[in-house]
Amino acid sequence: MSYVRYFAESAVGLKALGAALKAIDPSLKVDGGDLMRGADVLAEITIDSAGSDMFNEELNMRIEALSQVPGEGAQYAISRLRGAQSIVAISFDMSAGWEPLRPLWTVLPTISTGLTQVDGQGYYDGANLIVGIA
Repeated sequence: MSYVRYFAESAVGLKALGAALKAIDPSLKVDGGDLMRGADVLAEITIDSAGSDMFNEELNMRIEALSQVPGEGAQYAISRLRGAQSIVAISFDMSAGWEPLRPLWTVLPTISTGLTQVDGQGYYDGANLIVGIA
C-alpha cells in the first residue's frame, strides 16, 4: 500500500469530503472511510483532527523529520504543517495508478488549503514539489 497525507489548514470531515467527491463524480462515495466507485474500494481514508493523539504524533513526527532537512523548502513545509487542522491519510494500491484518485486531488484543495506528502517523494504545495525526500 502507498500512503499520501494531506495536511489541511482547515478542519476536514469524511462527510464533507464524500459530498464534495459525489458532486464532481456521482459514481464516487465515501463509506466508513473507504473511497468507493460502485463496489470497488479505491482507497482507505482516515482523518485525524487537531488535538487528537494520532494527529499530534503524526504532525510531530513529520516536523521532526523535516527539521533534519536543510533548505528553505523544508522550513516552508514546517511552517505550513504547524498550521494544519486535519490530516487526511489516504492509503491505496499504487499499482492501480493515480488516475482513479484524481477526483480526490481535485476536491481536497477546494475544502481546505494544505500540503500534500507522498511517501517516497516528499511534500507538495499543489503540483509543486517543495521538499524531496527519498
